[in-house]
Formats: sequence, C-alpha cells, structure tokens
Amino acid sequence: MNAERFRDLLRSGKLTRRELTVALGAAGIAVVTLPMGRARAEPELTLLEWNGYELPEFHPEYTAKYGGEPAAVFFGEEEEALQKLLSGLKTDLSHPCSASVTRWRDAGVIKPIDTSRIERWDEIFPELFKPKGLVVDGKHYFMPWDFGYSAIAYNPAKIDLKNPTFDLMVDPNLAGKISMSAQLDVAVAVGGVIGGFPDPFDPTDAEIEKLGEIWRVLVEHSRFLWSDITEYEQGMASGEIAAAYIWTSSITTLGAQGIELRTVAPSLPWVCGFAISPDGPGSEQQAYDYLNAMLDPEGGKAMIEAYGYGHANRNSYALADPAILAANGLTDPVGLLNNGIFFDEIPAAKRERLIAMWQEARAGQ
Repeated sequence: MNAERFRDLLRSGKLTRRELTVALGAAGIAVVTLPMGRARAEPELTLLEWNGYELPEFHPEYTAKYGGEPAAVFFGEEEEALQKLLSGLKTDLSHPCSASVTRWRDAGVIKPIDTSRIERWDEIFPELFKPKGLVVDGKHYFMPWDFGYSAIAYNPAKIDLKNPTFDLMVDPNLAGKISMSAQLDVAVAVGGVIGGFPDPFDPTDAEIEKLGEIWRVLVEHSRFLWSDITEYEQGMASGEIAAAYIWTSSITTLGAQGIELRTVAPSLPWVCGFAISPDGPGSEQQAYDYLNAMLDPEGGKAMIEAYGYGHANRNSYALADPAILAANGLTDPVGLLNNGIFFDEIPAAKRERLIAMWQEARAGQ
C-alpha cells in the first residue's frame, strides 16, 4: 500500500485493522490494535501477543460480553517480548511458549493463575503441562492454548532418502540444499537429536562440546538460516532447497502448490499459551474472562481451521473439519503430544553458554 492510498483510507475511515497493522509494521512502528468502525463498551485489557492470534473469532464470548476487543501490543520473538516487559511495558496478559515460562517467572513478569476462575480449565489436555516450569509448588504460571509440532522435512521429488533421520541436515551430499532455523532453542533441539543426547535441552558438558561441532557443520550446509517461515517456503517452492526444519503448517501451504513434504522422526511438539502479569493496568476480571473465552471450543475450532495448530480444549476437535485435522496430524492429538521430544526449557546456567556458541557458529555462514 503506498503512502497516498494509506492517507486516503485513514481519512475516510475505510482502513481495516489488518491493513493498519501491516502498514505501521512496515514503517517500523510498534502496533497496538484498536477496533475500527465498531461501537463498543471499552474493554480494560491489554495483550502482549503474536500477530494474528488476537482475532475476535478465537474468543467470541469475550467480544459478546464486552462489545469489543482488547488492545494488543505485538511481538515477533519471545526474547523480544520479555525485554519489552522488563523495559516497563505494562500488559495484563502475555502469550509465551513453554520453554520461556521459567525465565519469565524468574524475571517477575508473570504470576500464578487462579485456575478456579477459569471455568473450562479442566477441559485442557493434561499432556500440555508436561514441560518443566509450568507448574511450580502446585501453582500454575501458564494456561496452554495453542500447540503443534515442528519437524525436519524434505521434498522427495528433489532428494531420494531411505530411512531418513535428522542426520540429513549434516549430510555432505545435501550441503547447500537445506535450511535451518536461526532460533537457539531449535538449534539445541536439532543438534541434540543429531548427537543422540538423552535430553537435548539439558546437555552435559561433553555434549555441549559435541554440539558446537554439529552446529558448525549444520550452518555450513545451510543454504540460509531462516527467521520467517516464508523464507524456507519460498526456497522449497523455487527448488532452491530440498530439506529444512519446518513448522508443520507449511505441509498444507506447500501441498497446495503441488509440493510434497515428508517429515522425519522424531517430531518436536511445542505448546504456547497465556500468562498473567503481576501488575497489569487493566481489569483482572476481564483477564480471566478472556482466558476462559480463549478456551471456548467454538474459538478452538476457528483457530484449528485457520492455522492448523492444536487447541488446548479437548472438546474443540469434534467441531473441527476432519480433513483439516488429518492434514495437520491432529486426528489423535493425545498421541501427538505423547510422542516425539517436547520443546522444554534450557537451564539458565547453560543457556548463556549455548547462546554464545550458537552466535559463533552462525557467524561462520
């Protein structure tokens, strides 16, 4: 959208929220969502949220009750979100993933959730509380909401593999044909699986030394390290790469373009969700109403069908399109969560060392 059209639409009141978000984001301006062109009571709630997860179809009960939407400040990566909070940003709810919860709790930016105030709490899959740090001394610091799995995947039309493993990412025959994520936690997981570590997220000193060499090769073999899924999706679509660490939503996206992806075991399940700020500026009652509304199976159906990710409420699946569930590996969500290697927290004492090692490995690309 050019600047002249943006100004005209803004003056006329015809600019949609999504257009405003995209336009301001492109300009480098921090985005706070506000409903446009809708009369409403004033919700007293602010979210620190991933872009695209604030949509009203995911929490219809909250919208009906309060006549509008919470304000939302967006972030693109969890470390960025934590630094925003530590720098003084005040929000009522945030949307971290499980591997970050301990760090956020230790930083004092989240507090225990009173689960008795969330009517649908007992409808959450118990398996989603498996990662460390979500429940401490019987107190819940995190409400699961979205989950899925990531994987190593390859295009069988480009490379013919027999009994493939994660080792394909360091296979010299595939050098320059793969793409790895730039994210540290992913590098720890993938490197740990390649190294055969019993617990990839808590490597021993000897394993950490081995990890450095695995990372060096992994980076050397990568055509590029990706930060946004569109990067590897475009690489797969053009044939620039033939294998990558992927978010499994890309299986459907690329499948629609006639590109088959086959995943390699093990899968890497993940779970993200909501946490409550200890000093939120808005209404705590609205925060709990929002959390309960986000567990509405109707909202869960909308999220599953929009993004292909799992929803925390086990009652959402009977409502969702079976074809979408099958395409995204969600026909048996409990089986998905019980198999594979769950993304987990990295001990703080080891995390800093691993950050430095990963940055050093990346510098060699």
